[in-house]
Amino acid sequence: MSAGRVGLRRGAFSLALLLGGVNAGCVNFRPPPVPVAASLAGDAPAPVWTARAGRRFTRPVEIEDNTLYGGSIDRKVYAIDLASGEVLWSARLPGMIVGGVLVNGDTVFAASSRPEGRIHALRRRSGKQIWRTSTPTIGAPLALIEGMLIAQTQGGEVLGVDPRRGKVRWRRRVGVARTAAAPAGSGAVLVATTDSLFRLSTSDGRVTHRARSPGTIVSGWLAQSGALVAGTTDSLVVSIRPTDLHRNWTLRVDAPVLGTPAGLGDTLYLASRSGTVYRIAAGPAPDLQKLVSLDWAVTTPVTIVGRQILLGGADGIIRALRFDGTEIWRVRVWRPVELGPVALGDGLLALGGNGDMHRFRQ
Repeated sequence: MSAGRVGLRRGAFSLALLLGGVNAGCVNFRPPPVPVAASLAGDAPAPVWTARAGRRFTRPVEIEDNTLYGGSIDRKVYAIDLASGEVLWSARLPGMIVGGVLVNGDTVFAASSRPEGRIHALRRRSGKQIWRTSTPTIGAPLALIEGMLIAQTQGGEVLGVDPRRGKVRWRRRVGVARTAAAPAGSGAVLVATTDSLFRLSTSDGRVTHRARSPGTIVSGWLAQSGALVAGTTDSLVVSIRPTDLHRNWTLRVDAPVLGTPAGLGDTLYLASRSGTVYRIAAGPAPDLQKLVSLDWAVTTPVTIVGRQILLGGADGIIRALRFDGTEIWRVRVWRPVELGPVALGDGLLALGGNGDMHRFRQ
C-alpha cells in the first residue's frame, strides 16, 4: 500500500474520531431555557441567583440553616449555600441516589441503588462519611420515625436501621413500595405497597395491621388533623386513620395523582396528571371542588407559598395561581420540572431538570 493511501486512511480515521467526539458532546449538550416572554411572565418574582450542581436532583431535598441538601442522579450528594448558590461540598456514592436525602441533626442520610445498594450517613457540615451499610438496592426515600431509620428495598423488604451506627435491626418482607414510610401513631410506621397498607412496629418490624390498598401510591403521605392523605395512580385521593388503617374517605378525580397534596389549614390542594387543580374542604363529608383545568401536564406536587399555588410542568415552566385558579406569574427553568419549588423566608427556590437552581425573592 502506498504511503499516500496510508496517510489518507489515517486522516479519515482521525476525522471520524473528531466527529464522533463532537457528536457525543452534542448529544449531552442542553441549551439553557429561553426566558418567558414579558407579556406572559406576569408579576414574576425577582431573580436573585442561578447556579447548577450535578445533573438532576432526586426527591426529596432538604433545607437546614440556609443550606440546601440534595442527591443527584450523578451519584453525588450536594450541600448548597442558599445565600449564593455556591456548592459547599459534594460526596460521591457508589450507586444511583434514588430517594433524595434525609437530614436529621448533624447527619445527612442517603441511599444508593444499582450497582451497589447502600445506606450512607454523612456529616452535615463537611460531607465526610460517618458510616455506610450494605443493603439490597433501595427503591424509595428513607424515613426516620421514632428513632429508627426506615429503608425500603426494590425487592419488597422493609429494613429498620440504627441511625447512629448503621446496623440493620430488623427486616420484614411486605412487597414493593414506591413512597417513603410515614408515622402511624405511637411506635408504628405505615408502609404502602402496590396492593396493601401495612402498619409495622418500629421496634421490631412486626405487622400490627394490614388493609387493602386503595391503589398504587407513588408520592408521600400528608399528615393532616390526625389523618394521612395521599393520591393514587387510580385517580383517587384517600384519607386513612394511621392507628388502624381505617379509611376515612375516598374521592375520585379525573386522572392519576402523582404528587403529594398540599395542606393549608383544613383545606387540601392537589393536581391531577392531566393538569386539573382541585380543592378539598376537609371534614366528615369532604367537599371536592375543581379550581381550574390547565392545558399542560403537571409534573410536580402542589406547593403553597404565601397565598399562591405553585406548580411545575413538563415544559419547564413554573406557574403561580391564585386560590380561584387564575394565573399570577410564570418563570421557565430547565425541563422537566420534577421537584416542587421550595418555600423560603423571603421567596422561593426553583429546581429544574438539569441540576439547575434558581432563587427568587418575592
